[in-house]
Amino acid sequence: MVSDTVAVGVLTFVGTGLATAAGLWQWQRARVREARADFRAQRVEALKEVWEALSDLEEAQRLSLTRREPPVAAEANRLTQVNLLLLRRSPFLRPDEQEWAQAFAQHLTEIDALIRAQAHDGQSGESDAVVCDDRAATPVVTRCRRRRTPALRVAPEIGAPIRRDRAR
Repeated sequence: MVSDTVAVGVLTFVGTGLATAAGLWQWQRARVREARADFRAQRVEALKEVWEALSDLEEAQRLSLTRREPPVAAEANRLTQVNLLLLRRSPFLRPDEQEWAQAFAQHLTEIDALIRAQAHDGQSGESDAVVCDDRAATPVVTRCRRRRTPALRVAPEIGAPIRRDRAR
């Protein structure tokens, strides 16, 4: 049969191969773990940046409305910066998070336009409020008509209404 020396040599070779394979497997797992940790850290940073950019956009629009300032190019620039940030950080954001952030920015802009239009109508001497009809053909913000009761409704796609029409 096979001599003891050859059997010991083969067993040593197989043991060395198994130990090397186990070490390589552990090394690869450690690299994957580090890559996951780096991705998570970058994802958290991306979510933080998007949240701050959206908060800054909302704050700037609220301040502009409370000061009764006309919309300026800086607000449009902030919206552009938010969109560019979403594009730049898209590898770290899930598609639904990107859609939510884009929808938030879009709805914030639409609400700002509605409030500015209502404020402009109020300054021109009209005291009628804007009442929106949910059955309108427009996709996000509903078509509006004049009514004496103060109300402003926003389509259900946007979320909770600002004020509801109490006559319905």
